[in-house]
Amino acid sequence: MDSLGLNTISTGLIIYLLIAISLCLRAYAQAWMANRLGDPTPAMEGRLTLNPIPHVDLLGTVILPLISIFLIQPNIGKLSFFLAWAKPVPVNPQSFTHPQKHYLYCLLSETGMSFVLMLIGAIVGGIMLRANSEAVTLVGTLIGINAILVILDLIPIPPLPGALILVQKGWMSEATFQNLARWGGLILIIAIQLPPVRMVLGILQAVIAAPFYILLNLIAG
Repeated sequence: MDSLGLNTISTGLIIYLLIAISLCLRAYAQAWMANRLGDPTPAMEGRLTLNPIPHVDLLGTVILPLISIFLIQPNIGKLSFFLAWAKPVPVNPQSFTHPQKHYLYCLLSETGMSFVLMLIGAIVGGIMLRANSEAVTLVGTLIGINAILVILDLIPIPPLPGALILVQKGWMSEATFQNLARWGGLILIIAIQLPPVRMVLGILQAVIAAPFYILLNLIAG
């Protein structure tokens, strides 16, 4: 990684801010969906809010993203991969009319929010390019960040969202999830240092982000 000069630190902090905003919006989306489907738990626990503080998980929203950006990235200006998650949204599936199906909708709402953010990024980025705005690089980074978050949604390793689907389906107990979650972050940090793993993740990120970069360029003309 490049030496931590002022420009490097400011770039890294901007990337972190985009990650944190995306995580909090995704958590809000899940709380909103649960509330919409009849579960008041997120609202009662103070999670149905755009205030980022209730959504922040010390490890997943602060420590690991900063480690990923400043210590793991080979080049901060070229975001490759990171680990991050928000505090899990408390949901009571028994409040839903169709518990399994509606709980799955809640989990997928976070992924849906990432796609919404990528779409907004593509539209705003295209307009910025028309105006020759240098801020378009931020929009491109936002798309890349949310493409990575979508990938994280699919990885069935606690404490990532994909593992919650295993719990809901009965393929993993809640106790097993909690036990594995203690070490999941460390396992993932080690895994993404392996070149084959990093290559596969990079390909997946490119595939997910590609339609939105294409849309950005189409809007830019």
